[in-house]
Amino acid sequence: MRKILAILLACAATSATAQPRSILLVGNSFTYTRPPALQYNIGNVVDLNYANFLANSAGSDPALPQPWGGVAGIFEVLATQAGLDYEVFHSLRGGATLRGHFLNTNPANWNLRVNLAYRAWDAVVLQGNSTEAVARAGGSYPQFAAYVNKIERWIHVGAAESFRESALYPGGNNTLRNIPANPNASAATAVYLYQTWTRPDLAYQAGEAYAGEPLETMAEDLRAAYAQAAAGNGNIAGVAPVGEAFMRAVQSGVALRNPYEPSKKGFDLWWHEDQFHPSAYGAYLSALVIFGTVTGIDPDSFGANEQAAADLGLAKVDAVRLQRVASEQLAASGYALRRLPCLHANPQASATTGCGR
Repeated sequence: MRKILAILLACAATSATAQPRSILLVGNSFTYTRPPALQYNIGNVVDLNYANFLANSAGSDPALPQPWGGVAGIFEVLATQAGLDYEVFHSLRGGATLRGHFLNTNPANWNLRVNLAYRAWDAVVLQGNSTEAVARAGGSYPQFAAYVNKIERWIHVGAAESFRESALYPGGNNTLRNIPANPNASAATAVYLYQTWTRPDLAYQAGEAYAGEPLETMAEDLRAAYAQAAAGNGNIAGVAPVGEAFMRAVQSGVALRNPYEPSKKGFDLWWHEDQFHPSAYGAYLSALVIFGTVTGIDPDSFGANEQAAADLGLAKVDAVRLQRVASEQLAASGYALRRLPCLHANPQASATTGCGR
């Protein structure tokens, strides 16, 4: 009996002193999104570029004020409902590429690289610019892959280095780049890639890169690029298949295929003003897929009473459909998910009951 009691006390002590897990989302406007997700849950996520914005707002859109919540804000609410203790941070800049994050080459003199070294992370999710990885849309896969590898190594190893991009990929700049050491590098950090989605504006508007092509064409180019980058680097923990989830929602009739000719069937995953940034539906689906990728919890566990969907104004039936799409896509992408039945029953109680711990 004493031995059993000692074990129970030790477990209780371990639980009581367990540290929150930290996650950093790196990217651009695809991650900070558009209203109503733009400033969602800003009280519970850390915008590491808010100080940059206050010091130098040049190049920022006054219609998209910081601090931002976006996909990170939704992720935090999902994690809390699942009984998971996450400290959620993001480093986002409109239009930023992974190259821009590592070299600080984005406009307005924002120091983005320092955010990668803010602390030792449990997880980091890297989202490239929407066209960065595909040559047909003006991007460069070799450059994209080079900076996936550079950032991954700086997070995991953190050694100072000097290099010229001309030695990394054809057409690279010959400027000598001097990168300081990362004082918070950690080999234990799980680094994921955030696969972006096909853009209707590039497919349904004349003269654009994918004009006249089905949405599947760009979606496949993105899928292949992210898969190749992950396969070429054995230290990438996985790819969050967000773009594939967008296509699954379209192909299953859950979401509109051509938002320029809206039908009565489905909703628009893309922001109505430009048809490439995520709408509330797209932001929610993105967060569900990233949540399942990082935590291993089935997004279909949440059910109709999920809080973030309600806060964003999504109908319960649509929230459930998007949860199912995320779940099906993660399973199709090879992720083994564990289901939490208690979330369906009472999602608001999960944080206190320990559901998911």
